[in-house]
Amino acid sequence: MRLGRFIMSARIKSRIVFLGCCFFLAFLLLAGKVAYLQIYQGEKLASMAVERRTVSLDLGNYYRGDILDWQGRSLLDSQVSYHLAVFPSLLLESGSSGTTEQLSALLPGHCQQVGMLLNDEANGSEPFLFDDATLTEEEAVSLSKEKIPGIYAVPLISRYGNQALARHIVGSTRGSVVQGDVEIGLKGIESLYNEELTPAEPNVNVSVVVDGRGELLKGGNLHLRGERGIPARGKNVVLTLDKDVQQTVEKVMDKHADKGAAVVIDIPSGEIKALVSCPSYSYAQGFLWGEEFDRSLNLYHPGSVFKIVVAAAALAEGVVEVDEKFECDGRYVFQSGEEISCWKEEGHGELTFKEAFAYSCNEVFVEVAQRLGSEKLEEYAHLLGLEEGITGYTLQDQGGVVQIGNLQGQIGNAALGQDGVTICPVNLAALAAVVAQDGVYQKPSLVKEIRQPNGKVVKAIEATTPHRVLPSPVAEEMQSMMELAVDEGTGKKAQIPGLGSAGKTGSAESGRADDEGEPVIDALFVGYAPLEKPQMAIAVLVEGGGAGGNSAAVIFKEIIEDLQINY
Repeated sequence: MRLGRFIMSARIKSRIVFLGCCFFLAFLLLAGKVAYLQIYQGEKLASMAVERRTVSLDLGNYYRGDILDWQGRSLLDSQVSYHLAVFPSLLLESGSSGTTEQLSALLPGHCQQVGMLLNDEANGSEPFLFDDATLTEEEAVSLSKEKIPGIYAVPLISRYGNQALARHIVGSTRGSVVQGDVEIGLKGIESLYNEELTPAEPNVNVSVVVDGRGELLKGGNLHLRGERGIPARGKNVVLTLDKDVQQTVEKVMDKHADKGAAVVIDIPSGEIKALVSCPSYSYAQGFLWGEEFDRSLNLYHPGSVFKIVVAAAALAEGVVEVDEKFECDGRYVFQSGEEISCWKEEGHGELTFKEAFAYSCNEVFVEVAQRLGSEKLEEYAHLLGLEEGITGYTLQDQGGVVQIGNLQGQIGNAALGQDGVTICPVNLAALAAVVAQDGVYQKPSLVKEIRQPNGKVVKAIEATTPHRVLPSPVAEEMQSMMELAVDEGTGKKAQIPGLGSAGKTGSAESGRADDEGEPVIDALFVGYAPLEKPQMAIAVLVEGGGAGGNSAAVIFKEIIEDLQINY
């Protein structure tokens, strides 16, 4: 009997232990699950809980990064505009009785839009932005104070304002925040640095919190949220441009040129401080015909500006001396019988090589180019950086094309900056900087660095190392020749009293014809200032401007004089 009781007792104990173990294991599993949910899934579950209690409206890429000048000033002139955000479900829950009258009283300038808003578009269930009406800041404040359920004033960032600068190089985006799109860089810096400018969390929304019945919580306000909480901003791209210089040059170009370009380079650093193409365009209206390309980065025949290359090469190779005398009778005749005329039909008569440069004598430079040959001309064009791109702007990987044939006529035309020679205005400005820098070349740069919104630099765009491309004595002779061109030659209208300047004019056959069938002559001037410790190298191009000593030289002078105040 006792043995049976003992056996039963042992069985009961084993069962109790077994059940205890089961309960303990269940507890461990439950505790583990709770810990897992709290530690690893807590943020996700909390987010899901919030989402179930919120009604949201997607704003797309709300916090795209900025594009700044070298001092950290925005070039975009971004503006805040206010739009109506409509949450139909909240509007219907609260009842629309009296809402029309309230909105009409608050927004007297938008009565028609408000009527359409409530009668037609609010019949759906999805929130939307009513972008037909832009509210003033006062209207937005009044609407916010009134707290009408389902109707809110949402501040949106218009990326480009009316005072936006450097529009061609900044570029543009595709997509609209008003339409809830993610903005994508389409042109220029916006395209090239789209990855950096785009926020890590591109989708931003505005939302309101509701209760379990879907009704707006008392005192509920509109919240700006990202997928993981507070919206992140994209990185900022810092350019070498100077906002004041850019604005000044744009004003001067708008005043004097219908179509053209101007480039300003800081000589000591090689940084581009202004990059202007005109006509500009309206971000609101988009491109118009003739505005679609950046003339400051386009390739043009440089005309007699290319004589800087011919002169530098000839002096460096020892095929001519600055005081060597020539005779110009108005034309150069090749062995084939072909000829090239000088712009001065009667000829310049006897003059030195230095004077031939200052007065832009075609005949002398055709002769000197024959002494050099096509290979040497191409070699020095490359050496002087005319085919280089721009640091930080890989959309422009080549600055020019110099491919000269071996025939006498081909060499002669190339010497005058025509057939076989096309150069970007940026590289022409850099050419002037080489002369001003005593023969040292610095590749032009446009982008300095990428920054976090808090100013921390995450990537620096290193400039290339300057290197000598001309012997210093040759550069000094070139400086003297370019000074004479302004003092006494074809560039007199570029004279700047008190500062002094040096440069070279150019008039190039564009290959285009005007409405009357006449050839279009582009005007160019390339130079630097001041003469003592030169700071700015400038290239000016005016399409259809005729003689470079007139329109382009005048623009150069006005740019320098205006920049004395700001630069």
